[in-house]
Amino acid sequence: MNDRRDTILIVDDDPEVRTLLHEHVLSPQDFNVLEAKDGPDALLIARQRTSDLILLDLYLPGLSGNDLLVAFRSQGYRGPLIIMGRTDSQRGVIEAFRMGATDFVAMPLREAEVLTAVERGLHDVRLRRERDGLVGQLQDANVQLEARLTELTTLYEIGESVTALRDLERVFARVLDGAITLTGADHALLLLRDDSSGSLVLRAGQNLPMAMQDRMGGPVQDPLADLVMTSRETLVVGQDGLRRFKTARDLYTAAYAPLTVQEIAIGALAAANHQTRAELTETQGRLLSSLANYAAIAIVSARLSYMLGQRTSQVQNAYQALHERDAERVRQIRDLLARLQKPLDAVEAEIVTLAQEHAALNAKELEQRLVAASQNVRHIATQMTALTQMQDSPRAT
Repeated sequence: MNDRRDTILIVDDDPEVRTLLHEHVLSPQDFNVLEAKDGPDALLIARQRTSDLILLDLYLPGLSGNDLLVAFRSQGYRGPLIIMGRTDSQRGVIEAFRMGATDFVAMPLREAEVLTAVERGLHDVRLRRERDGLVGQLQDANVQLEARLTELTTLYEIGESVTALRDLERVFARVLDGAITLTGADHALLLLRDDSSGSLVLRAGQNLPMAMQDRMGGPVQDPLADLVMTSRETLVVGQDGLRRFKTARDLYTAAYAPLTVQEIAIGALAAANHQTRAELTETQGRLLSSLANYAAIAIVSARLSYMLGQRTSQVQNAYQALHERDAERVRQIRDLLARLQKPLDAVEAEIVTLAQEHAALNAKELEQRLVAASQNVRHIATQMTALTQMQDSPRAT
């Protein structure tokens, strides 16, 4: 079935012929019919209206049929040109074909013969129209395919750059840049659930309205974010839908995507228009959803990286404290050994002296000197016990 009615231009100076063709032959077949009484009238109509086929009297007064054949082609008409003429004028018919005519109908006209010639000419027109339509569809499909490929390439590049980051603030900034790039929205924001209070916190935003900038870093009430986090499904809402939500009435359109990790929603990523009156599409919503998946992975990775850094710092601090305690023990042991050296030397010297002088000493002097040596030995024993306790004391872990 044709997508539209075919338009046929009749060029003939005889009103009876035009009436016959228009009312009795073409209109009953649902053709759209235009009429021209002479050459100038036909050229004017051809410039103003598009015709799919032209029925042309070969013997017009003034501008002849052959003249019009040349004029139509010079104006860019490329459709079928059916000439109407007498069968006894073969030379004129041959000349008309040389000038661009595509078919011939003998006069006096017969309805069946005219319709056959018209359908024959329009067959090629319809095929060309169908071909042009298919070519146009293919071109549109290629444009859309290239657009999707560009979007997916951009999404992949953004996703790779996001997941490679380990600093939360840089992750937030890259995700918001990506959200605006992929959706073309006026602004973007990122909300995260606070683990301790359970409330949503506006953690980052780009190009936010002034009222939202004042709430940065604090808890917010956002029913759309709550909705997508509960359903774990991306939501694209137009202006009519946004009117139901008090906090979103100033927006023209918005898209919300949940940040989900292992089936748990940790927050939401949103892009919206509050200045541009353009609806966000479902395709843009899907792109935002894919970006939100990358963002969730990057946020969790950044948090784990931060926790690992904290733990590494704690281990390093503990190791440093242990090292310093060991160094202090070594110092104390060295000091103790240094203090023991003097009494040990004294005991040794006393023993040597006693060994040399014991024959000349009386019992009382010998006893006094043995008592003094015994005291020095007990002092050394006490110090050695303290040293043992110092070595056996537990180390900090």
